[in-house]
Amino acid sequence: MGTLAARHPGLAAVPVVSLLGLAGTPPTAVFPGKLQVFTAAIDGGHGWLAGLAVANTAASLFCCLRWLVPAFWQQPAQTGAEALQPAGRWAALAAYTTGAASLAIGIAGAAVLPLVTGPHTR
Repeated sequence: MGTLAARHPGLAAVPVVSLLGLAGTPPTAVFPGKLQVFTAAIDGGHGWLAGLAVANTAASLFCCLRWLVPAFWQQPAQTGAEALQPAGRWAALAAYTTGAASLAIGIAGAAVLPLVTGPHTR
């Protein structure tokens, strides 16, 4: 049989990207915004708050990674032809598209963030 990662590596990568995005780690789309918030907290004299946010990120990363263990290391409970089958082509296309978009925005975050936040005045 095999794990999801062995049978459908592309579909197994999508939850990795999505859950890392929820935790706000690079190179996902959430990271540039999270980095800006951490920087603003430090610049505002609230380093303790930034430290607390980093600790919260580490805790959320641990919780998110717990969801990935079954996809990569545990055999599925269900056996047969229907085990680990994608829901369909449209579902797989949507998963690939959102995973790729999250990575693309995360990698190009330095260029995208100013477009979203608008001009800065000081």
